[in-house]
Amino acid sequence: METAYPDILQKRPLRITSANELEKLNALIHDEYFDLSDVTFSKDRRVVEIPYRRTSHDGPHRTVRNWLIFKTVEVDIIRAVLTIHNVQEYTFKDSARIGTFSFNTVSYDGRVLRFECCEPLELRMAVSNINIERRDIEIRGKARITHGLFWSADSGRVYT
Repeated sequence: METAYPDILQKRPLRITSANELEKLNALIHDEYFDLSDVTFSKDRRVVEIPYRRTSHDGPHRTVRNWLIFKTVEVDIIRAVLTIHNVQEYTFKDSARIGTFSFNTVSYDGRVLRFECCEPLELRMAVSNINIERRDIEIRGKARITHGLFWSADSGRVYT
């Protein structure tokens, strides 16, 4: 999909190689949406890939509705992917069974990398060391985000 704002795509992948850098990753993916059915694990390559959609970026937006205490804006959706290397074992605990989730936190205890999500979902990866790459792929659709005085909300729904 063509857009007038190709500069919102981050040209260089972000690479995380230590637990001290996980806060950078948390800041980038927090509240971003993904579908559990899209997550893949290649045992041969020892890689987990998590495709997700990035809506909470600082790119351009168009105001759709502007009310006194809130406004709704339309933003471009960026298709992105997390690639986790050196994965020895991958499991998940899906108590919500809703399919689409948003990232909440990423943590590492010295052996297991944990992605905790909203609604309740936990992705666990036993890794030999931390090696995570986050990269943008393309601009893919639009989404609407509503901002209030002290909050913001979006459904994760993408449309074109």
